[in-house]
Amino acid sequence: MPSRHSSGRLGFTLIELLVVIAIIAILIGLLLPAVQKVREAAARLQCTNNFKQWGLAMHNYHDSEGRLPYTARTVTRQTFIPLLLPYIEQSGVVAGFDRNVSNFYLPPFIVQNSKNGLFATPLKLFYCPSDRAGALWTDDTYWRARCNYLVSWGNVTVAGTTPASDVGVFGNAGTSPKQTRFTDITDGLSNTLLMGEIIIAKNDNNGAWDGRGDAYNDDMASSGSMFMTINPPNSTVPDAVWCVNNGDPRMPCVAAAWGAGQLAARSRHTGGVNVLLCDGSVRFVSNSVQPLMWRYLGAMADGQVINNF
Repeated sequence: MPSRHSSGRLGFTLIELLVVIAIIAILIGLLLPAVQKVREAAARLQCTNNFKQWGLAMHNYHDSEGRLPYTARTVTRQTFIPLLLPYIEQSGVVAGFDRNVSNFYLPPFIVQNSKNGLFATPLKLFYCPSDRAGALWTDDTYWRARCNYLVSWGNVTVAGTTPASDVGVFGNAGTSPKQTRFTDITDGLSNTLLMGEIIIAKNDNNGAWDGRGDAYNDDMASSGSMFMTINPPNSTVPDAVWCVNNGDPRMPCVAAAWGAGQLAARSRHTGGVNVLLCDGSVRFVSNSVQPLMWRYLGAMADGQVINNF
């Protein structure tokens, strides 16, 4: 006699399948923001570590030279970047490095219309992981790496005639080329900005000049190697520099006359920017920092009291 089997269901019904898909979609929706937060936290931590390396390089340079590096126009057309290269363990870039060359815009440092120049090497330390790694300046024939980490000019414009007490560690056009000693920073190393973040344009060639992040550029008009504390971090007030409106809402800008240029600290982190203080410590400063406190942090000898920031 043939055996009898119970006729059980095989597989899912359409409704059950839709329910499972809906549950999976909900779980993904819940997990995705958490994953993004973890990634951003990791990127911000790496950005902090990058700043610590820059701080160590600055202090080692000061120990060797008795003062901090230049930021803009010198006889040899160097910013702080080439001066610090020997101190950030980039032996491949600094092999045969001579800071006394007549012009840093000549080979082997820059090879026109080419990525073969030493300064076109996109060093990992130049880029915040939350922004675009490997970004280059190709808006003219002198191709060079961009950088998210710039030095502070303080509460001043490019060529402003504000009180000298508003000037930051690296001065401005009225004091450049300037080299500061730590003993000159009378507000205290832990109360004074040394470096901060900026955002790099999403494309290398913008079809027009956009100097933000062009840290090898010694031309003060482009504001490529510095930022100012006139406006708070990630300000909605447009940067006033040689720039192009590239459609990035985080990078508002308006063209500015040479002396009126100013550039705010900006980042792709949520809620603020990382900064490097003169004592080598790294802090995350909120976009909502009191504007006056932010300006006081930018100055190195204004005598103002710095509260929590």
